[in-house]
Amino acid sequence: MIVIADKPGQLGNMLLLFSHFIGRAIESGFTVSNPAFEDYAQCFPTTKRDLFCRFPSPASPVAASPFLRGLLYRASNYAVRALARLGGKLGFFTAITLYDWEAQFPLDSPEFLSLARSGRLILVRGWGFRDAETFRKHSDTIRDFFRPHEINKRNIDELISRARRDADILIGVHIRHGIIHFDNTRKYFYSAKRYAEMMSELVALFPGQRVSFLICSDWPQDPAMFPDLNVTFGTGDMIEDMYAFSRCDYLTGAPSTFTMWASFYGKVPLNLIRSSDQRQRLADFVILDVL
Repeated sequence: MIVIADKPGQLGNMLLLFSHFIGRAIESGFTVSNPAFEDYAQCFPTTKRDLFCRFPSPASPVAASPFLRGLLYRASNYAVRALARLGGKLGFFTAITLYDWEAQFPLDSPEFLSLARSGRLILVRGWGFRDAETFRKHSDTIRDFFRPHEINKRNIDELISRARRDADILIGVHIRHGIIHFDNTRKYFYSAKRYAEMMSELVALFPGQRVSFLICSDWPQDPAMFPDLNVTFGTGDMIEDMYAFSRCDYLTGAPSTFTMWASFYGKVPLNLIRSSDQRQRLADFVILDVL
């Protein structure tokens, strides 16, 4: 069994990492458990029912309470760190740790496949575990595994219905303002005024069509900052905002796995805004079939 024992970020990052392991698990026939998914396990029917957040996803015989999830994650995280200090192996256990954020570990490598078939318990820690080929090959199974709850689907349906009222084109705009608190992403902070200007640029790309916008943000936004634009705001629920984006016609926003997942899940063209002076062009919108 493979155990993901560390949290390399928030929801989008966790979905991306988990999905690469799921693709390889399907291809190679092993089980992956993700106790590090504890913060989001309740958000999906498949992980809510299983204390160990496994794929394939059996129903857990033990009630999956937040307390037990937290305990399991802390134990696995302590174990992977301790194993790393001991050289990566101890008895039945093996640890693979990527200390460098930029480093990548291919899950289709002979080294990893040999470990996965050895019957050992493999704990992994790091961000760069990737298998693009199996991610793409098994993308529909991955989407199905991460389907939201029915109540979220109903809320999303209602939100999208309102957002598409009197509109031919619906564009999702992700305004990342909470990132000002993180040094490595502060460069992607753009003012609400600048977002409004880019949204006006987008309207001009669709002459003769009625363009509406769905704005979702990690920070409260003032509707008055978007005059003369047809704007609907997300519900503020993390899952509903992300999956509502997957129902748009186009997506734009600062680089984020939040919108990247929405692009992948709904097969929606996405344009990542990498600088404040970036102009909006239809040619820059791309559907992400692998993350």
